[in-house]
Amino acid sequence: MDIKKVLFDLSVASDVAGIEGAVNKAAQYFSSYVDSIEIGTDSVVGVLNGDSNYSILIDAHIDEIGFIVTSVEQKGFLKVSAMGGIDARLLCSQAVVVHGKEEIIGVFCSTPPHLKKDSDQAPKLEDLYIDTGFNDGLKDIVKVGDRVTFLQTPAQLLGGRITGKSFDNRAGVAVAIEVARQLKKADNIPCNVVFLLSDQEELGCRGAQTKAFELAPDEALVVDVSFGDGADIPEEKAGKLSQGTMIGISPVLSKKVTDKLIEIARLNDLRFQREVMGGTTSTNADVISTSKSGIPCGLLSIPLRNMHTTVEVVDINDIQSTADIIVKYVLSFKG
Repeated sequence: MDIKKVLFDLSVASDVAGIEGAVNKAAQYFSSYVDSIEIGTDSVVGVLNGDSNYSILIDAHIDEIGFIVTSVEQKGFLKVSAMGGIDARLLCSQAVVVHGKEEIIGVFCSTPPHLKKDSDQAPKLEDLYIDTGFNDGLKDIVKVGDRVTFLQTPAQLLGGRITGKSFDNRAGVAVAIEVARQLKKADNIPCNVVFLLSDQEELGCRGAQTKAFELAPDEALVVDVSFGDGADIPEEKAGKLSQGTMIGISPVLSKKVTDKLIEIARLNDLRFQREVMGGTTSTNADVISTSKSGIPCGLLSIPLRNMHTTVEVVDINDIQSTADIIVKYVLSFKG
């Protein structure tokens, strides 16, 4: 599978709560690799049947950060509120897609530096406007409550590194698709594998919480992204790009699952890094692990630079290593 092509395809699709472009795109890929698939309003569940009733859930959230329209102003301007963790520092001059009666392009307004009273002052989202270029008729197309997403074209950097929007967490979705592809080719799968592309993680892990309760797997592996090393990132708080997946170590994660992931990586000479957290993980693992009477969870994260921006950076090799460890983990199951 061409992981870069798949990730680019997923990246440009829009998927905030209420918009399911990436869901439909991911479902097209998954349908070739699973025995059954269920496409929900904002999520996808795919199942590969194995040789036992034991089930392993592989979760990757598919939603992205975005906005909701709060006011349609005169002369083609919009006011919006955040859906997820928006950093207002990056917004001025950013291009967006407004999902109204029809999709229209807009840009966040940017005051020229010549006219700013304080050029060092970071803007607040409530003070910013989106310019749609309309003079009249905008209210016929856009209503309060319509969604807005970032507009960005992904690009190749040097080596295996790529940049784009929504790699948090379409990179994790690409991992899930690659895992399904590899397992589909296996001679036999020792257990059932349930793939969940969950929604509303950016709004508080809501989709994984409800779906994990419904699916009730025996254990779960959560795939997400985590902080990648950068020029201004403390080394102890980041993983290194191109050095493999980050295996989470946390009191909310199952030590048994975590130890097995590390053992699998070592036995198969697959690159990995440890990511130690003293409490919760800020991923879907936090809610899946407390679903029902408790579901043992492991966590694998892809190092990512510039999180929650339109220029996130990942390494394709880290995505591949994450998928390879999960495949080996599943195939090593002994009921």
